[in-house]
Amino acid sequence: MSTDRTAASTETKPRRLTSTKPVAMPSSTRRILAPLAYVLGLAAALLGGANTGLAITLSLVVLVASLLLGRLRDRSRAIAVPITLVSVASVPMITSGAPNIWIILAFAGAAFFGQTIGTALRARQEAREAIILPTDPASVPGRTVLLWRMGREQFEVLDPSEKRLRTVIKGPKGNIPTSIELRRGTAGLDILRPGDVPIAVLHAMDVDTGPWYEIVDPIVAPGPGQPIPANPSTAVLLDRTTEAAVHFSRTGEPSPSAPWALSTRR
Repeated sequence: MSTDRTAASTETKPRRLTSTKPVAMPSSTRRILAPLAYVLGLAAALLGGANTGLAITLSLVVLVASLLLGRLRDRSRAIAVPITLVSVASVPMITSGAPNIWIILAFAGAAFFGQTIGTALRARQEAREAIILPTDPASVPGRTVLLWRMGREQFEVLDPSEKRLRTVIKGPKGNIPTSIELRRGTAGLDILRPGDVPIAVLHAMDVDTGPWYEIVDPIVAPGPGQPIPANPSTAVLLDRTTEAAVHFSRTGEPSPSAPWALSTRR
């Protein structure tokens, strides 16, 4: 693996681009039902005989927490964490039995109301944000553009270092990118996780016209009495992918040490 430090010295800071799918404003029906659900849930708890102070205080805590969580940029967490919060908060109510068990309804209504407000605030914030598009490789000749996506979020770095490439390919903080693209002039190298293989690496000298080539391990038939060759381990694939990415980042060409073949994915 190359240890050239030139690319690292010219690497730009990661830039968050405009999300591929902006958060949608909750529908008018949901904006009406959400506060109604909270009021009805709290009313049911109070009419069921639950402790008034406990029901109001805890439901407000759930509402505020769900509002803050609903504003998260990570939409999967913005939806899943309030549900988890309600589930955890409901355990003491269930174990205490009647009448405080009715507070669970207040929790559910509060989480729905809070998450709806948070989603509306996130949608309004993203609608006001400036649109940041990926850099056109043609506008930066001689430089490499790295673009990676995680869900609806996408990030960009120019002239990525070997360390940056290794981190992105492995997954920053355990978050595996859904796609990684490197562009240098008209050439491109894509790193995908299609499901049928752990990692797919594709290269083309012209991303618009192709052809696209893919790193494909040749199938070697075992000799008489020999075991079937094992597929490369994930660690080997990651190292080979990183090597191909580093080589492309500095030259725009495919790694000469990798087994390339015409790809059927393009």
